[in-house]
Amino acid sequence: MGRDNECSISASTLSRVFRGVVVATKTPGDIAVPIDQWISSCGSKGTSGHDATTTALRPDEWCNAATLGLSHVDSQQLVRVAIGVAFLREKARRSQDATADDLTLVWDLVRGAITHLMTSGPRFSATRSSQGFLAIPLCSLLEDGNIDELYRFHIWLLDGQRGNPDFAVHSHQAYAQSWILAGEGKDRQYAVEPVTSVADATHAMYALSWADGKNTSAAYKTHQTSSTVVNTGKLVRTTQTSGPVVHRRDMSYYIPSAVFHSTEVAPDTLHATLFVFDSHRGFVRDAPVLGPKDSESFTQLRDPAGLTPAALANMVDTMRTWEMLMEQGQQHSGRAEWEHALRAFNKALNLCESVSDFPNATRYKRRVFGELGNTNRRFGRYEQARVILEKALAEMEPDSPERVEFSGELGVIHRHMDRLEDAKRAFEDQYNTAKRLGNAQAQCRAVGNLGMVNYQLSGKSVGPLLDLAIEQLTERVTSVRRLKAALDTQSSDKSQRHLLNTYTTWEMVGLSRLSLCYTARGEGKQAIKVALEGIEVAASSADSTAIAMSRLFYGRALLLDGQHQEALKQFNPPSGCTPAIALCKEPSEEHRSYLAELVDAGADLDAVDEQGYKALDYAVFNGDTATEMIVLSGLRRQLKRNVEDEVADRRNEAKLRKGYRELFQDKLRPVLLGSNSNKNALQDLRGVYADALAVDVEKASRFDVLKFVRYTDFLNFGRIPRSSDRLPGSEGPLVQRFRSSTQDDNRLSDTAEFVIFFSYRWINAGSGTTRDTPDDSDNKQYKRMLNAIEDFLRLHPSVDSETLGIWIDHACVDQDKPAPGVAALPMIIAQCNALISLVDDAYHTRAWCSVEVMMVQTLRKSYKLHMWYEHVLSDSDRGTLREGPMDSQIVMKDKQLTYESDRPKVLFLERQSKLLG
Repeated sequence: MGRDNECSISASTLSRVFRGVVVATKTPGDIAVPIDQWISSCGSKGTSGHDATTTALRPDEWCNAATLGLSHVDSQQLVRVAIGVAFLREKARRSQDATADDLTLVWDLVRGAITHLMTSGPRFSATRSSQGFLAIPLCSLLEDGNIDELYRFHIWLLDGQRGNPDFAVHSHQAYAQSWILAGEGKDRQYAVEPVTSVADATHAMYALSWADGKNTSAAYKTHQTSSTVVNTGKLVRTTQTSGPVVHRRDMSYYIPSAVFHSTEVAPDTLHATLFVFDSHRGFVRDAPVLGPKDSESFTQLRDPAGLTPAALANMVDTMRTWEMLMEQGQQHSGRAEWEHALRAFNKALNLCESVSDFPNATRYKRRVFGELGNTNRRFGRYEQARVILEKALAEMEPDSPERVEFSGELGVIHRHMDRLEDAKRAFEDQYNTAKRLGNAQAQCRAVGNLGMVNYQLSGKSVGPLLDLAIEQLTERVTSVRRLKAALDTQSSDKSQRHLLNTYTTWEMVGLSRLSLCYTARGEGKQAIKVALEGIEVAASSADSTAIAMSRLFYGRALLLDGQHQEALKQFNPPSGCTPAIALCKEPSEEHRSYLAELVDAGADLDAVDEQGYKALDYAVFNGDTATEMIVLSGLRRQLKRNVEDEVADRRNEAKLRKGYRELFQDKLRPVLLGSNSNKNALQDLRGVYADALAVDVEKASRFDVLKFVRYTDFLNFGRIPRSSDRLPGSEGPLVQRFRSSTQDDNRLSDTAEFVIFFSYRWINAGSGTTRDTPDDSDNKQYKRMLNAIEDFLRLHPSVDSETLGIWIDHACVDQDKPAPGVAALPMIIAQCNALISLVDDAYHTRAWCSVEVMMVQTLRKSYKLHMWYEHVLSDSDRGTLREGPMDSQIVMKDKQLTYESDRPKVLFLERQSKLLG
């Protein structure tokens, strides 16, 4: 946030808002008065770092001042609520849109206070509104019994309680504005005109009054026990003038005073907002509620049914996190970044499963399952996707809206697995469910899916099925164009942009499939025409895989028309995902046939996509041997020298990537994601990793186990040990292995409860040293390690030196066979509790050191489990230990290597380190 005065809060504004917080929280005077005096003093004399003329501070400056100036945490939290509300107030008063970051700032301040256990008297309270939501007052300023300014936190729970629908249409005395924290709501506005005939009327007007346990009147009361509406006898007719307008997280909307509107929230959906009534932007004295023509009155009790404000705030915060993870996953999916998408969706799933009071976890888990099914399918993991979707479908109602999506996705998976009849049944289920629900969007997708499976079932030969396929795919293209035409293409609404991208992909896919049908029917020119339309549509898509597939079908149509060179331009784009890579991502019999055509045409099988992967990587990862063999045959045609050696190297690296993804994504990441309340998470992680290698011989041959040297042995050894060294005076090994729980050979398993990883530069200096020795003749690096460990133990007295393990590359990577140790490096660092960098003038220029720093930075930011320190040289021989900086930017291509032949290894590790997050 910049130091713009418009984003600042004056002491007078904060003082005013704070007085409203006092009312909302029933703060006793002996608590409130000193706080208000402190706020006023900040305005009159400035704060630390500001001169006496400073009267306005940014929210973060006010928070810092409160921490320093107020001794009681309760007081600090009350002021933080006032800061959040005042900031939102200033943004609204100046007609400035609150950004997503602004709302996060305000919500963090409000949530922190609501969830804080107050001990000195103030308390937040929740009441149920007549509109069905629960409301927590945050700031209440009244004048003469009317609302002046009222800020509240609103939450609609998943309990089905949405208020009395007969009284949904209402108006407000004061101008109202709402900022969406989580979930989705729909707003409608109405024109209201008086009528005299009951037959012409749709509603009657009702007058509203409030009770607080002392009296009932039309004067507004901050802390209510009930509200009552009474029929005035005035008849009206309503006409909807706008809506439904959908509002989602980080959006805002307003309702002018006296305007009639209604808010709709699905009964199984959580929705939460920050809400304000501001009479300074509009006020009317009479703001009736509309209700049935023939009723007399209705009373709504404010009982929150035992739900505490802290529990409500935690629910909303959990839902906000879930929504952000789902949005991240969808954004990654839109860019075909499948690994990152899987990471985000798995985090969202973990949230549903690990948070005990996650609202309606079953429903939200099903939404994650849908995304995981789609993403695993797009990543070629068909069996995993099939299991996820079939399990979810078995738990759904026949007419569930999610059934449409899931059955369609399952059909695509069956199609890729060459189970065409199963695919057709799934697509028919998708189409029929969509038709019963009146879902035009789902019908569009389903009819296209049916067209494609009918094309495949036709045997690609002229006949009724092929004609039906063309008819269905033409309907797909026509209907998706209707859907696109109904969108506001200039809208900044995220949902509108997401739909536009989705429809663009559907149109592109439909045109590409039509080209296949026309080719099968012998209509080559028509096939080229519709495939070219697909390419033109693809120009506005962000889905690199879909773009590559459109290139495939356009190039294929050109190739079959004899335009070989033009076809190659489509098969070999200058960058990004190629048709060959796209086919290997989702292997099937159909895709293998296209891939073989690409090989025969001379397509480049060695191209790299935007994720750094090649066609062979995807083929190996998906375990599709037939696809892998086709790619290898293409590589053999391309490579000029040492062909078999080059092919072997490429296969080995692809298998390493597959093993890494399977070990980390499937085994280690779930442990890290569930580590919040687990003090032994890294110890558990070591066990999971060791067990995974113990039962998989191939992975064990490619990735080393976690090894360590006991600190006591390291201390006594006198220098940095080599992997082949033994304990002095003993035949026992110096280097220990973290052993699997499946290994029963009467040996101790792990004796290190805490492991420190040393990242350092090999200096090889001084007489008597060799090039494969990491230290100099004075053992400088070894001595620095000892000093760093001593300093670390002083900083962390809970770490027992007797059960401390040390990881050093020279000892823990087999120096005679280093490949498995190097390949495992990211997973080794993930299992270590702390990494200490021995920093000198050259440390950050070295590639191996930099990639290790990149890994620990990623781990620290993502899981908050790992520690990173730098041991820096100082005037004293000991050096000093400091926390490593988290904001350093690392560009690996600029880093130095002693052996340039190590460059591919380092770049491989750089790519893998990005997946640690």
